[in-house]
Amino acid sequence: MPVRFPLGSDSIDVVASRYGMQRIHLVGADGSRRRLDPAPGTPEFWRARLSRRHPRISRALSVCAVMVLTINLILLAPQMLELLTHLPLWSDRFQPFRSPVSLPAWTNSVLTVTAGLAGIERALTFRHHRVLDVETDGIEA
Repeated sequence: MPVRFPLGSDSIDVVASRYGMQRIHLVGADGSRRRLDPAPGTPEFWRARLSRRHPRISRALSVCAVMVLTINLILLAPQMLELLTHLPLWSDRFQPFRSPVSLPAWTNSVLTVTAGLAGIERALTFRHHRVLDVETDGIEA
């Protein structure tokens, strides 16, 4: 990914994330871009239909997803940094980082599951931010 599928003189650009499609555009021969609508029967279509029929609920879901990912980034990033700096690769060269946040395993599990759900919500609405969604994309993204 990304992939470009030729379609006569035009093409279709596709970028997928771990949780769904990030972008699907029809690119004209002149370079113009138009986002393609989700196909009926897909989760992206169902989410777009919810957005059209119930815009307030849709907006609330979007705001909750951003809040969940922001909170997860604040709480889980220091813990991940602590975990990584205790690996022999880093601990031999640098002093290991001690996270100011130490949560029980069940809380971290709940945060991870909610981050996954928030990532799915953002993917279904074709929204992506490289910092905010780093947790759901993984480090390689």
